[in-house]
Amino acid sequence: YFSRGIMIAILINTLSMGIEYHEQPQELTDILEISNMVFTSLFSLEMLLKVLALGIFGYIKNPYNGFDSIIVIISVWEIVGEAEGGLSVLRTFRLLRVLKLVRFLPALRRQLVVLMKTMDNVATFCMLLMLFIFIFSILGMHLFGCKFGLRQESGETLADRKNFDSLLWAIVTVFQILTQEDWNAVLYNGMASTSPLAALYFVALMTFGNYVLFNLLVAILVEGFQAEVRANMQLLFELLRGNEPNCALLC
Repeated sequence: YFSRGIMIAILINTLSMGIEYHEQPQELTDILEISNMVFTSLFSLEMLLKVLALGIFGYIKNPYNGFDSIIVIISVWEIVGEAEGGLSVLRTFRLLRVLKLVRFLPALRRQLVVLMKTMDNVATFCMLLMLFIFIFSILGMHLFGCKFGLRQESGETLADRKNFDSLLWAIVTVFQILTQEDWNAVLYNGMASTSPLAALYFVALMTFGNYVLFNLLVAILVEGFQAEVRANMQLLFELLRGNEPNCALLC
């Protein structure tokens, strides 16, 4: 009953954070601030009761309890800092309370464990992605460097925000193209400033970057889940054959 009550409190707290919007009435802001203090007090009470029941070492032995304690400490720090007129950036960490639901959802917890196991392959993919972005950034600098500009009525030419004039902005522009955010404007600028053949650069960038590399990331994650299923099936087969494996590993 205690765990279910905490789970309901997390759900209500999530809903309370979701109803906040820009230029909301002051009354709603006051209500949300009061609810934040109530939920922070409730989660602090949960941590205190668990520490009293399990002891310090028994409490921190569970990694989820350690994660909950970090959220509680940040929430209390945020309330104290906001009362002193600072640390408003800590309001962002309120969203971490949603992750407390992982404790109560075993299926989601297993999926997160599988994702953590695939982090080594994901790190390799990130290195490949950075190398890909670097190569196309250098190529873009050679093709479109100092050629993107906006001509004003006064006759002056101002550099467009999306350009390949430096390595930094070339990387930013390539990253923006990969996210497909207003990438067609960069394509039109490239074709207008050089030649229509410049479209081949953007076709190659979108094809290999957005469709090949990101699908490779999906394949890495799917392979991680399939490996987890194969490992569980192997343990089950060993148990059925009479070769009893480690019970804790099977669980």
